[in-house]
Amino acid sequence: MRWIFLTVIVLLFELFTYGAGRGLQWWAGSWLSDRSSRYLMIGLFVVSNALLVFGIARLTSFGLKLSMTWLTILWFVIMSMVVVGIINLVLMKVAPQFFNAVSYQIYGQRILLPFMFFGMILMGIYNAYTPTIRHITLTANQPLAKPIRIGMVSDLHLGLMVGERQINRLTDMVKAQNVQLLLMPGDIMDDNVDYYTSQNMQPALQQLANAVPMGAYATLGNHDMYGHEGEIRDAIKKANITLLADDKVLVDNQLWLVGRLDNHATYRKATKDLMPSNTDKPIILLDHEPNEIEQNVQLPIDLQVSGHTHNGQIFPANFIVKFLNRLGYGYERINNTDVIVSSGYGFWGVPFRLGSQAELWVIDLVGKKS
Repeated sequence: MRWIFLTVIVLLFELFTYGAGRGLQWWAGSWLSDRSSRYLMIGLFVVSNALLVFGIARLTSFGLKLSMTWLTILWFVIMSMVVVGIINLVLMKVAPQFFNAVSYQIYGQRILLPFMFFGMILMGIYNAYTPTIRHITLTANQPLAKPIRIGMVSDLHLGLMVGERQINRLTDMVKAQNVQLLLMPGDIMDDNVDYYTSQNMQPALQQLANAVPMGAYATLGNHDMYGHEGEIRDAIKKANITLLADDKVLVDNQLWLVGRLDNHATYRKATKDLMPSNTDKPIILLDHEPNEIEQNVQLPIDLQVSGHTHNGQIFPANFIVKFLNRLGYGYERINNTDVIVSSGYGFWGVPFRLGSQAELWVIDLVGKKS
């Protein structure tokens, strides 16, 4: 699987570099001589492949992030070209005189491309760092003494680019929404605890956990299990967050929480082996990756919460996520189980989201009327 991923990344680097290079050659037009145009393309390939090697070799802790950011920038250039092309097609049909005007041909198109490019950059940063709140009311299959307001936030990816400021903002959101119980289904850290520790994020994360009266509960995601699992487990527990690693817990004698390890743990238990024997109370499953929804909904589970997909993070990957998963993002009731897959609060690799947005889910869980 790792080699497939690396092969895809290498191919994308070469294709995106060529596509962005051709776009920039067209954009520059008569400003560049033939020799300068060739040097532009060669220079792009040199930079791209240097960053590709830099990222794959993991020469520094941020090497992969830097290379992925460059890849995303190339993609934004290509998308900007596509948008300009679409605008040109529309203008040719509805305003041919304007399209053929010398001023538009010389200046208009050259202004449009950077306008679109920087617009995408700004929108990507905004979506990554400006979380929205998704509200939903669900009815459990069992009675509850009173409704419970649950916050669900996945994929924080705490590290270099998501830190104390983002945790504090999440805490403010949780408090403002009067969340009673917080669920965190995986990818709490971004591969390790290096920046989490050096930037002293523990007090902020602990403040988040202490902001909810019924407690905060987390499971491990794939990025929590890439060689630093022990340190990440300790960091989560020290922040007063209960870690459910193939485990279950009865919360306030009102509902069951079942938390699975990520499927990177080949030794993880099947969901059915984690289920409580007494199912007269609502059961909520925390399963980081939504790849076993079909099996899980055959069990007496009231609600499954997952993350992992980031809703693709960068367009058009959201369509790929939708194609590859039974539910790649959002909410659906399947069989007798409510399933929510979040796009996550943080992000992976690049500080951009286009076609997705950082989010917190607020779930009002009410009991079945007897």
